[in-house]
Amino acid sequence: MASRLNISCGSCGYEDISKNAKKWCTICEEGFCGECEKYHKSMKVTRDHKMISIEDYRRIENISINLNCEIHGKKLDLYCKKHDTAVCVVCIPLDHKSCSASDVISIDDASKNAKQSSALLDLEGTISATIDNVKHCIKDQEIALTNVDQDEKTIRKTITDTRKNLNEYLDKIERKLLLDLKSKHGNCKSEILKILNKLRQIEKEVEKLREETLQMKRFASDLQVFLGTRHLNKTMSKKIGSLKEEIRSCTKNRMEIDVNHVISSLENEVKLFGEIKVIETMANLQLKDAKTDQAQIQIPGFSQSIQNVTLKLQQKFDIKGSFQPISGCLVLPDDRIIVADYWGTGELMEYNNDGQHIRDIPVSGKPHSLTIVDTDRIAVTYGEFEYLEIINTKNTSERKRVNCSDNCWGISYQDQKLYVIVLQQGIVVIDLNGKTLNTIDINVYNVYNITTTSDRIYFTDTESNTVHCCSMTGQEIWVFKDQSISNPRGISVDHNQNVFVVGETSKNLILIHHDGKDSKVLLTGSDGLKSPYAVNYNNKKKIICLGYKAGSVAFYQVS
Repeated sequence: MASRLNISCGSCGYEDISKNAKKWCTICEEGFCGECEKYHKSMKVTRDHKMISIEDYRRIENISINLNCEIHGKKLDLYCKKHDTAVCVVCIPLDHKSCSASDVISIDDASKNAKQSSALLDLEGTISATIDNVKHCIKDQEIALTNVDQDEKTIRKTITDTRKNLNEYLDKIERKLLLDLKSKHGNCKSEILKILNKLRQIEKEVEKLREETLQMKRFASDLQVFLGTRHLNKTMSKKIGSLKEEIRSCTKNRMEIDVNHVISSLENEVKLFGEIKVIETMANLQLKDAKTDQAQIQIPGFSQSIQNVTLKLQQKFDIKGSFQPISGCLVLPDDRIIVADYWGTGELMEYNNDGQHIRDIPVSGKPHSLTIVDTDRIAVTYGEFEYLEIINTKNTSERKRVNCSDNCWGISYQDQKLYVIVLQQGIVVIDLNGKTLNTIDINVYNVYNITTTSDRIYFTDTESNTVHCCSMTGQEIWVFKDQSISNPRGISVDHNQNVFVVGETSKNLILIHHDGKDSKVLLTGSDGLKSPYAVNYNNKKKIICLGYKAGSVAFYQVS
């Protein structure tokens, strides 16, 4: 390849003349100055060679395309259609003896209109799809990076809070123990001092008797000594009796501590404050094929049998003031539940995960369908009111209104876009600023509910009793129709792209396999379902929120 600084004229260089090239021959792979270009064009053998400007050559300079045979070093003049490969004249007798004359054509004939060929279009499509796939994978890993950083913060806070709580609890039981020590020490000391004071009093009285005895012996008469001795003996007998009584009831108290065995063994038995576990799960990234937008590289676990899926009832609760089937429900990442009651009260309500009503979220119309945008925001459609809103659930004054051309029903969020069912239009794709990006031309006259994944769109058709799966461009992948479900309404999808659908008239909840070929009835009227309408599956918690009958919601754990 020529230098990035300048490209010399090849013909002049052969004559040891240094001139900068003005044109580049894509066949000869050589630069030509103005004069040599004229000469090059004047020759019959090179007259049809394509010449491009040096500036244009710079754009393809680093694209490595070998025009010579890698085996024989000869120019690639021929093309074998049978083996789909470019060959030189030496390759034919050696490697293509069995190829017919019609199989081998000139490379010029084979490369005609190459820029309009399906092969180039396929390549461009493959490149575009691969870029989208890589961007999707990058985004997925960026989210994973954000999540693991958040996990680190959460764990660090848990460690700090645990240590703080442990310290506070130890301080509390320490204070309680010290108070007990103070009380018992005071009681023991009081008892000892009480006895000690009595003994000291007896000691004084006996010392006094001894002094009186000595004085009586020295100075009293014999008669006084005789009578005094008997008197003092009686007194002394009483004192000795009192002393014996005190000694008999006297106790010696000592104090010791019996440390709780859990605390005393803490240092020996607890070697770690805790254990940090890394939970590995499959990323479930799916690569889209450029040609059909359907063929996918399946991730392990993607083909899990739906026949093994079971539901366990967690809770049921009634919606305040509602006597109609709820039109939409969501389980937010922080466990709050948002309920849209289009057919009943016309309210948008917030509940906690215990089924307690927290508040009514202010709305300007009757909310129909819901979708999660991010941790704080949801998007809401208003049906016949012909608009939708993006609402911050933690600051309801922060909202954006987007007008639609007709009734807007189902809504789903995916990759910074909203997919909205708009009557007379189809599925309208809108960015978060309200700009319409695309309209997928699908008959949505009887379509009221939609959900999406990174590469598929799902919706229900109440008139034809069908569930549809299509690509993000609207190309049909499969259609599900079965006698087990009639008047399909709410729709949601799990991490394996299996689809939950409620049948309003059939009074059931079914699960459709991601290929649309198999299904399983999960709940029926015997489970209390009566005119069910809304369903939402929380992939992270594996919980289904189901409007199972008029004015009531149920939660089921999926396993």
